[in-house]
Amino acid sequence: MFSKLKEFFTIKKEKSMSTIDTDTKTTKQLKKQVSEQAIELGKLNGRLGAMRDELAIVTSEMKIFKTRVAEDMKRVVKAITETNRKNR
Repeated sequence: MFSKLKEFFTIKKEKSMSTIDTDTKTTKQLKKQVSEQAIELGKLNGRLGAMRDELAIVTSEMKIFKTRVAEDMKRVVKAITETNRKNR
């Protein structure tokens, strides 16, 4: 009777040990994957910040460009109007 109990607990212990080993391997793999993903997210976050900065610069330059084009068009229209008045 004691030998059967001993055998039962020995087998159960071995099964739980293999499960623990598998869980440990899985846990290590998942921790490694999470760590790699955290590094990748950091890189992506940095690139996103750089893109925001570039977008702000382009937006600012576009506003300046529009203003200058509008001023140039006003000068062109004014020059054409003056030329038409002189020719009349």
